[in-house]
Amino acid sequence: MLRDGMAFDLIGMAPGPSPVPPQSRHRYGVPEDLIETRKAALILRPGLHLEGGAYSLPVVRVMMDLACALARELDDLCALSWRPASSLVGVEFFCNSITHWIEGGPFPALGLTGLATAPDGGLHSEGLVYFIGQELRVEPELAEDKMRAAQLAVRLINQLVYEGRMEARQQIVAPDGMQLLMEPSINKRFIRVRRA
Repeated sequence: MLRDGMAFDLIGMAPGPSPVPPQSRHRYGVPEDLIETRKAALILRPGLHLEGGAYSLPVVRVMMDLACALARELDDLCALSWRPASSLVGVEFFCNSITHWIEGGPFPALGLTGLATAPDGGLHSEGLVYFIGQELRVEPELAEDKMRAAQLAVRLINQLVYEGRMEARQQIVAPDGMQLLMEPSINKRFIRVRRA
């Protein structure tokens, strides 16, 4: 399929075999039991000529726009999955957030990334590594109120997607005025957020 001069492969249309729907850890805008009733999936992925740039925002943006267009045309489609974040997103939620992003709004962090609670009570992203090579971790001291921690994480994910990989410590101010410190972990796999 061609979109904005880029070619994408669509796998699973009849008469060919259909892939099994992927498992998901994060769900946005879909009922808990929805995917268990479905037996088939379609896969949309960058074509061979885009393999080197598949992780770039321009390619992801066009692919998500194409996925949205397909979702609006395929009446039986019940949800969209993004494997790097292990997310499953309802069609309406997905299309609204993607359209808003394409029109200049924030990156659709809930869907193209996921948020999970760590055993120590911290909050961390899943799937941000696809875009910047690192995940975000909100330390437990900031994650007692899960809703506020999630809102902070979504804002920071939006910022990080555009700024890219973090190599050095940064001091930032949270929306409520709190002074925060963002710094790469020792192994550089995480960006840790804590009080300054």
